[in-house]
Amino acid sequence: MNALPVRVRFAPSPTGFLHIGGVRTALFNYLYARQHQGKFLLRIEDTDTDRSEQRFTDDILSSLKWLGMGADEPILYQSKRLPIYQASAEDLITRGLAYRCTCTEAEVEAAREQMIKDGKKPMYARTCREKNLPAGNRPYAIRAKFPLTGVTSFRDLIRGEISFPNEDLDDFVMIRSNGVPTYNFVVVVDDIEMKISHVIRGDDHINNTPKQIFLYEALKAHKPIFAHLPMILGQDKKKLSKRNGETSTNAYREQGYLPEALLNFLVRLGWSHGDQELFTMEEMIGLFNLENVQVSGAVFNTEKLLWIAGEHLRRADPTRLIQIIKEDFSKSFSAASFSALDTTYALSLIPHLQPKVKLLPELAGQLDPLLDPGVRAVDASSLKWNRDESIKAKIKEAILSIKGEFQAKLSGSSSEILASCGVDHAVVDSVFRATCERFGLKLGELTQPLRLFITGHPSASIGLFDLLPLMPWKTVSERIEACLKA
Repeated sequence: MNALPVRVRFAPSPTGFLHIGGVRTALFNYLYARQHQGKFLLRIEDTDTDRSEQRFTDDILSSLKWLGMGADEPILYQSKRLPIYQASAEDLITRGLAYRCTCTEAEVEAAREQMIKDGKKPMYARTCREKNLPAGNRPYAIRAKFPLTGVTSFRDLIRGEISFPNEDLDDFVMIRSNGVPTYNFVVVVDDIEMKISHVIRGDDHINNTPKQIFLYEALKAHKPIFAHLPMILGQDKKKLSKRNGETSTNAYREQGYLPEALLNFLVRLGWSHGDQELFTMEEMIGLFNLENVQVSGAVFNTEKLLWIAGEHLRRADPTRLIQIIKEDFSKSFSAASFSALDTTYALSLIPHLQPKVKLLPELAGQLDPLLDPGVRAVDASSLKWNRDESIKAKIKEAILSIKGEFQAKLSGSSSEILASCGVDHAVVDSVFRATCERFGLKLGELTQPLRLFITGHPSASIGLFDLLPLMPWKTVSERIEACLKA
């Protein structure tokens, strides 16, 4: 076991929006740190000045904040550390562990092509390895002086022992001729300074590991423990792309997924705890371990994500759901409906809608017509009462009777909410059934038009008998009148 305190890092490059695969990597690091009372650190790898953009950094930070995975220490930005990398590289040259290379890209490529023709593995021909070129005005790269014999091995917590013959490894570039350091060099310099104990990352970095182990040893530093996670694949078993699953993290927020639902889905991409599918963050922290991370790629299943989303939405606190809707989906509401989101009426509707929706825009779409204090325009052309005018007249007479009966229950009360007068689902059910019997109607014949006009939605998720006790009577009354005039 590693005796050092657990310190892990998530190190994205701001060359694009935060990829969902990156979030899975961040999550596994976060869970491991929390389970071992360690530190979760964040490093922005922005040395690629041509492709790095502030908007992508902002996206990374906002996504992690939304997901609730903040860094435990100040963020490290690689772009602010270029002199440190240069000094480390020069020190390795001094100690005979790196060298200056003046070969041009064209010369390097020509040598590689010749190796391919000769049936050899293409790599740098080590033309400058023994030249001991001095620092001068001519542009030069700095390359690692990798051992030519032996084996570089490490034990991966997920995959076990992995070895690479040194003769197959290249004298990789640590600092390019334009002065920009490369990934394999800077990550080691930074991980040493950040005292990283475990490097938990995607398995596309396995081939980078021997190069980095060489640098840890060259810099006389403690090597971290490595764990390489399986790739996330689309349902076509190929690398995840927009064709088989949205890749940008903020896209899921815009679609209305709760952050805990997305994290729950991602933790199951490559890790399992028996047959359990649903997890809270506390459960994930308590149960997560690297031993149960699989080696093979994990398939991204959108249908499963949607199911998990629905389960978490059902469990969510109604007050929190309203706050999220106000922040992220205000455009789904009329001005009057949006104002009504702060009422106890709106809060009382949420538990009735939660079992019927999976994403927040669905919830917002259901709430809007219910919170609007006025009459909503509806299409009544498909109502069954249109087939027989005599039945339609009888239904309207029954509706008028129901309106009068509920109006009487509010008589003398200062409230305009039926629930405050003892009316609940059972009472509404009883009134409707008694009215149907009295007028010789089927229950569906009475509820269909009322449901359409009172909910203001052709496929409302809340039951009419649940809604009537909660909706302000003024709104109910006006919508019943609109039904009677239809």
